[in-house]
Amino acid sequence: MSEMRFEGQVAVVTGAGRGLGRAYATLLAQRGAKVVVNNRIRAGTEHEPPVADEVVGLIASAGGSAVANTADISSKAGAASVVQSALEAFGRIDVVVNNAGIVHFHTFADYPEDELEEMLAIQLRATWSVTQAAWPHLQAQGYGRVVNTVSRGAFFGDPQGAAYATSKGATYGLTRALAVEGRQHGIKVNAISPTAWTPLYARAPDVTPERRAMLERDFTTALVAPVVVALAHRSCPFTGEVIGAAGGHVSRMYIAQTRGTHVEDGFTPEEFIGRLPEIWAQDDAIAMGLVTPGVRGSGTPVTEVPPEARPQASDRFAGVQRLGDAELAGEAGRDEQV
Repeated sequence: MSEMRFEGQVAVVTGAGRGLGRAYATLLAQRGAKVVVNNRIRAGTEHEPPVADEVVGLIASAGGSAVANTADISSKAGAASVVQSALEAFGRIDVVVNNAGIVHFHTFADYPEDELEEMLAIQLRATWSVTQAAWPHLQAQGYGRVVNTVSRGAFFGDPQGAAYATSKGATYGLTRALAVEGRQHGIKVNAISPTAWTPLYARAPDVTPERRAMLERDFTTALVAPVVVALAHRSCPFTGEVIGAAGGHVSRMYIAQTRGTHVEDGFTPEEFIGRLPEIWAQDDAIAMGLVTPGVRGSGTPVTEVPPEARPQASDRFAGVQRLGDAELAGEAGRDEQV
């Protein structure tokens, strides 16, 4: 397969000053993209050089092209300015990587309202607003790639992370909806569920010294960034999917529906409990696909399998390392949000 290149394309990466966002921005630039590096200036750091400028300098020193944007994308105006930076500097926009955000840890009963609002503004609304600002330009040119950031926490929960899981679950729903809307315009929208040792992960309250040493060694940003670059490339063969990347383990994450059971008039709560074995049975469960507009009442859509994802009979599952559920759960990721 030829190397994935981005010459002539412009990518914006939010939260790109540190950690995963920086890795995404620099790898995109290495592959020929012109990059808008967004990272807000945090309160109390106004006297320091913006980290976005630092990343732009790294890209330029390696022969790439990039500009900095220091807007706070939790506001609609700030989000729009990221796209405007791309248009003013490079005249177009092709790729949006929504990486920026924050994380707070509180039990649900004690979650502060102001921190919930901040979480939703940066984790969810910023993704909405940056993508919405870019969307008309992607539609007009009949092409675009959007990569959102979700989390394992949205799939199986996260202690003291109800707001985090809520925002990431909503981002998953947004990814699916935009994948449907984008199809007719040549826009593909997917999501990354990353786990890597970053400044954000370092804020987690449950990281022991032993665990930190393991994460620093095995869960690097370099094991995640190639997946994001592939999702952002013209050749990406699918849309509306979530790809997990954690410590060298790369997987597809999806929601499935069981075959279930059929009930008739007179159905009771007691019968529901009695039918649980049929309802729960995972034999013949299907991965839920994307809806086709206009045929919503025709049943659950089945996910499409791109040709590139169909293994040859001779090498089916060969060499695939499977992590157990417990091991994966132990690495429930904190997305990189700077």
